[in-house]
Amino acid sequence: MTRGTDEIYLAPKFHYVKLSNGVQMPKLGLGMSHKGGYSHSAVVYALRECGYRLIDTAVRYSNEHQIGLAIKESKVPRKEVFITTKLWPAQYGYESTLIDFQASCQRLAVNYIDLYLMHWPECPSSCTDRRQLLADTWRAMELLYHKGLCRAIGVSNFWIDDLQGFLLDCTVVPHVNQVECHPYHNPRELIAYCRQRGIQFEVCERVGDSEGVG
Repeated sequence: MTRGTDEIYLAPKFHYVKLSNGVQMPKLGLGMSHKGGYSHSAVVYALRECGYRLIDTAVRYSNEHQIGLAIKESKVPRKEVFITTKLWPAQYGYESTLIDFQASCQRLAVNYIDLYLMHWPECPSSCTDRRQLLADTWRAMELLYHKGLCRAIGVSNFWIDDLQGFLLDCTVVPHVNQVECHPYHNPRELIAYCRQRGIQFEVCERVGDSEGVG
């Protein structure tokens, strides 16, 4: 039996996790990276044939435009796809965050993003006040969230030391903290710290990456 090109395979739905604000996020997603090549057909296949509904990318990966095209080509309705993208530290700052968010939306061909993350807790070498820059960036992300342009906001690669000072300047506690985690790198204290504060710990790991597993 063959399917037409306009037909979408209705694979069993993945389980979801409810974030602190009630947003439902798929527990399993397809992540991009700046390492290795981008496979457009693989992304379309994951959406159409495998039932993936979470796509994770970032400005740093330089494939937001391709992801937007892949979602369109898959014919999966936008409201069914949970899109995560990340702001690179070079764009940190209040005004630059608002500008770069719109640029990401344009590249992805969407008018909202499901989860918008600060990619790293580090700042450019030219930064003279790290805490203030991170606070200004988060304030802009809070504005985007309150305007409904982001369904959830969060951070990536933040450790306990990073979060302790950062949370003092937050009105909205990050909904997610995305950090590398696998059997050889299991930050249990960080996971417990996030859980205690209502921050969803999200695992990211490049499957089969020789740098991740020895």
